Amino acid sequence: DILDFDLTGGRPGAIIESEEHLQRKEEMFEEMEDGTRTYPKWTNDFGSFIEEEEAEYNTNDPDAIDASTLGSYTIRDLQSKFDYEWDPETDDDPNIIDPATRHEYVQEVEVDEEGVEVGYNPIYGPSNPIDTRTKRGAMDSFMIDEKSRNDDILPKQFLDGDLEIGFNEDVVRFRKSLDIIETYTDKFLPDDMLIPRHVAEWYGYPEQLSYPSQNYTNNRFTDPKDLTNFDAMTPQRAQERAMELASAKNAEWLPDGISQEWHKSQRKPYEDIGTLVGSVLEGECDPDIVELIQPALKILGGCADLLSIENGTVFRFYYHGLIKNKFGMAAWTETLIRDCGVEVTGVVFETGFRQRDPSYDSGNPYYGPQW
Repeated sequence: DILDFDLTGGRPGAIIESEEHLQRKEEMFEEMEDGTRTYPKWTNDFGSFIEEEEAEYNTNDPDAIDASTLGSYTIRDLQSKFDYEWDPETDDDPNIIDPATRHEYVQEVEVDEEGVEVGYNPIYGPSNPIDTRTKRGAMDSFMIDEKSRNDDILPKQFLDGDLEIGFNEDVVRFRKSLDIIETYTDKFLPDDMLIPRHVAEWYGYPEQLSYPSQNYTNNRFTDPKDLTNFDAMTPQRAQERAMELASAKNAEWLPDGISQEWHKSQRKPYEDIGTLVGSVLEGECDPDIVELIQPALKILGGCADLLSIENGTVFRFYYHGLIKNKFGMAAWTETLIRDCGVEVTGVVFETGFRQRDPSYDSGNPYYGPQW
């Protein structure tokens, strides 16, 4: 029986095939064997060949095409690879032009009078189709090119001993010696843009799905032996320590002393003048003025503490409220003091190093050393 053979040829079958499909397939083969299967009328127009009925099937040929597997997704589909697919870890980069044939391509891209590549755009990059992957000279067809032609199937152009053979070789040699670039124009591109007809094949590169993993101490200037060992801390203590380092502006990526010098530079203008503005240090307060502004201090309560009165009209407070309300509270306090009948030219709310609201921004309310 011509149907009595292994339909898969020893190759793996479909990856997913239900029991219902297997049962239906078995019924169809049984109908074909006993002759009870019916076919459409149009199949009679093709007839049959005695050679097909008497043919002997070679089930051991691994390259044979099995008609029963056509349209079925098998494990071999996962193992197959197209010409443009390559593994950068195991395969050589096919995009690199062989140095032995590099002289056959354009050596340098065309530039304008300012030395900028023709067609280059700072936003979209280069756009000139003729680049260093463009082949120079006249190219032969696949059937004629010495690298790809097959003399067994290529018909002879001339008879043996023909006088035209030598003349034709001279013409071919001259044509290949011309340093030209075969180009064409595309109707969807500008008319003055020439597209090279022969370029080095581009296989592309696999898409980078993630950045390579690096040590978390990468790009730090601190000596490894001086790093804070967060791994040895509890999660809560590690978070507190991170907040301390960040709030003190002396984090792990800055050398020791940089943060201190920055704070000194911020404080120096106040020290040169000899004022306490910019710190949370207490100064002198006129008792008479303090007595007059008691109604305003009672309204402020624990939100702000009076630090000093500068020049009799500038009031400094240690502000404990939310940073987002700092300027609004200072303007309101100036109005309260003025309502007490006291002359005021400015109200300064000092917060030291505190620049955020930890209750709203999360984290530990540590603000580092105060002035």
